[in-house]
Amino acid sequence: MKAIDDKNSGLYFLDAPGGTGKTFLMSVVLATVRARSNIAVAVAFSGITATLLEGFRTAYSALKLPLNRQTMEEPTCNIAKHSAMAKVLSASKIIIWGECTMAHKRALETLN
Repeated sequence: MKAIDDKNSGLYFLDAPGGTGKTFLMSVVLATVRARSNIAVAVAFSGITATLLEGFRTAYSALKLPLNRQTMEEPTCNIAKHSAMAKVLSASKIIIWGECTMAHKRALETLN
């Protein structure tokens, strides 16, 4: 929350064994950001995780990630610059990607 308040952009990873409260922490962060009338985008690697968490969608669906990104030299998200989703992403204070370590590294590079 300090990084959001100080407007410090960056990547932050939350890695811990099952049952240690990762889902709870992500839910609290999302609720806090949204309670401040800010935009928080929540995506997950798998459909199972997306169904378990409030407001989550799969990363491939929400971010329009290409499925053939390994064969593309410079993969990009299939989101038009002036679309509603582009505006949401650029205005968001935080993007939480659940299970991002399960995704291919090119998926994270594509979002970047």
